[in-house]
Amino acid sequence: MRTPTEFELRHGPLYDPIKAHAYYERTKKLKGRKRGREEPGSGSVGQGLARSNGHDPRTGKTMDQIHKEALARQRKELATRIRSLEGKLQKLEAKIREMVHEEASEDRKGEAKKERAAKEREKPDTAAEKAEKAREAKKDRAKKQQTQKSKAKKDDDKSSDKKKQSKAEKITQLKITATRVRGQIAVAKQKLAAL
Repeated sequence: MRTPTEFELRHGPLYDPIKAHAYYERTKKLKGRKRGREEPGSGSVGQGLARSNGHDPRTGKTMDQIHKEALARQRKELATRIRSLEGKLQKLEAKIREMVHEEASEDRKGEAKKERAAKEREKPDTAAEKAEKAREAKKDRAKKQQTQKSKAKKDDDKSSDKKKQSKAEKITQLKITATRVRGQIAVAKQKLAAL
């Protein structure tokens, strides 16, 4: 016995393509719906409106009026959405500008402090300043303050790096959100133009 082909597996062993084609040729003409066979209330709303001269029995409006009102409502909703998205975009852009300005001013302030500290370190000390520093050094050694200072400095450096990174990350996230909002505005405008 031979193995069945893929075609035979799909259509069964009793399928005859010649008979199927002859049946198709005989019945290919479209036949309309027979009147009086459908029960009332079984059709969709569109069929009910078509039977009642194109008027909606609930509102008494024609199909054209219903379509025009639906288009007007969609246009109004899209215009409202576009306005709200544009407002959101303006707020995001203002926040981005503010954060970038704050970050730049913090960088400038930090650089100025470093420059002042470097100038102070480069100045030669007076005799009184040298004596004062010697007394302070003795106190610092006694209290082991040096280890505390270095530990505190390390913690400050880590926290300032985290702050800078977090601000940069926030700015990046805001820019990404602004780009998404711009895309949503473009899509909404395309939909509005298509209506």
